[in-house]
Amino acid sequence: MQLFFWGETIFSWYSADSTPPKYAESFAGRVQQLRENRLGLGRGSINLTSVRETDNGLYRCRVLFPNRTPPTRNNGTYYFLEVEGGNLIATPPVNITCMEDERAEFECLPKSPESIVSWYKDGEAIADLMDLAHRTVLYDNGSLVIERTSMTDLGEYECHVRDPDGELQSASAFLDVQYKAKVTYSPKERFLPYGKPARLDCHFSANPPLTNLRWEKDGFLFDSYNVPGVYYSRNGSLLFNEGSEQRAKPELKPKARLGSKSGPESGTKLDQ
Repeated sequence: MQLFFWGETIFSWYSADSTPPKYAESFAGRVQQLRENRLGLGRGSINLTSVRETDNGLYRCRVLFPNRTPPTRNNGTYYFLEVEGGNLIATPPVNITCMEDERAEFECLPKSPESIVSWYKDGEAIADLMDLAHRTVLYDNGSLVIERTSMTDLGEYECHVRDPDGELQSASAFLDVQYKAKVTYSPKERFLPYGKPARLDCHFSANPPLTNLRWEKDGFLFDSYNVPGVYYSRNGSLLFNEGSEQRAKPELKPKARLGSKSGPESGTKLDQ
């Protein structure tokens, strides 16, 4: 007896000797011949376990007679196995790395055109993230396109596919938005108390991370290591043991592998 799947032999058994049945590799361990008279089924009946989506297709059972001429006849029983369920997503999204202001597209192609696709960023519906929602387009094929990426778009994007029966599946990918080092916030003017400790902050951001960061004072490099009572903290802040009587404009200059970009005014008018 032979069992075919789309013309390929997946199971063969010869009853005249003790040779064990042979199985195709993709069906090994999942096909079992049923015992005689079990459930009233014939001797050639089999049981297929751990059904996969790829098992969907046409099967044929054919009986052979090796010791007869001809060994085969035009016999056989055909079955078509339709596997329900399985993956709802034909093409899941993949991780993306892009530069800020570039276009980014996540694919999420459902197998059924009747399925509904929705997108989330870091667990929140994109429709609820106003800044991001205004820059995105959801196409009929399920793809999500960010027309112009921002540094704040970095994160995990997840598509949910729901079929007409209500079954839900999801797939996710990460977006890495790279950009030049830039100052994100710096007060234009700071008043530090004379004779008391003070701290001068300047917020910056970079992806990839910073490779260099320095302060300038009135257009010249300000080396805190050569100025008594001034220290340079690991986050880029300047620490003063005590304020002195002076006016100056310190300026932070962050640099990364991609270079630096001018952002908000990075200079700070300092009155002490």
